[in-house]
Amino acid sequence: MPFKKMLIRRYFRIRSLQFLYAQHLSKMDSSKVEENMLRSIDELHDLYIYLLHLILKIRDKALKINQLLPKKNNKISPVQRIAYNSVIKILSNNKYLLEYDNSEKILWEKQDQYVLFLLKEIQKSNFCDIQESNLSFEKDKSFLIKYYKNFVIPNKKLIEYIEDLYINGSNDLYIAHMMVCKTLQFIQLSTPKNFKLYNVYRNDENKKFLVNLYRNTIFHKNEFNELINNISNNWNIERIAIIDLIILQMAICEFLYFPNIPPKATMNEYIEIAKIFCMDKSKTFINGILDQVFKLLHKNNKIFKVGKGLK
Repeated sequence: MPFKKMLIRRYFRIRSLQFLYAQHLSKMDSSKVEENMLRSIDELHDLYIYLLHLILKIRDKALKINQLLPKKNNKISPVQRIAYNSVIKILSNNKYLLEYDNSEKILWEKQDQYVLFLLKEIQKSNFCDIQESNLSFEKDKSFLIKYYKNFVIPNKKLIEYIEDLYINGSNDLYIAHMMVCKTLQFIQLSTPKNFKLYNVYRNDENKKFLVNLYRNTIFHKNEFNELINNISNNWNIERIAIIDLIILQMAICEFLYFPNIPPKATMNEYIEIAKIFCMDKSKTFINGILDQVFKLLHKNNKIFKVGKGLK
């Protein structure tokens, strides 16, 4: 199932940054921190499954509510469109989702109030009824994705609940929601029951990237620090904020040890990450250092890249 690679890679870079920072502060064995980091990625997958089960629970509740609603002549209400949604029907028969044996189903069963609240929201909204004759699979899909984006994703009660359940809930929620939307978009009328759900590791490609970035940044950090120290006119490395320093180390790591990633892509990604985690002065500092480090490494033929987009 296709998914925007850049979005996932940035997620992995941020996760690596967070655990490199945690390892620096705790001085814990790096392999133990790596285990915790990989476990946190598994939590993202759990959250994704959790949200898929939420859609099924909303459908189940809609079926019950629909029995109590007054009938309208040839019109399908929003609750009915959820209750009899053809995309949800295919999702509900998915072999892998049904076999996923963990706490996700139980958790939603215990939190019926959230499911009911998400249905009541659409009943109060201006989501229009539709003529029964105008229904189609694509309209079902469009309606479901629109409902999910407008009612489920921004729901404050749901956000608070997820953050209470998962340590990294606030960080993972956006990615998990996008994975759910991509899954719904992927489903077609002819999609079989055994269609594969989204795998965040993408056949271990992303897992390999995450682990190599984490390990190489730790293993070569003295080499990277020496480069940073020389470029910054012998600015005492200890005066650089730890989070800024780790971002620089990670970017240099990609310059030198990830031949498939264009340097421009690396620089753009870490500048964006700096905007999230760093002060304004730090962003300018990181941008300047990375630019100078790249020019020096390129001049000394230290950067070896394969494929297109080397500039």
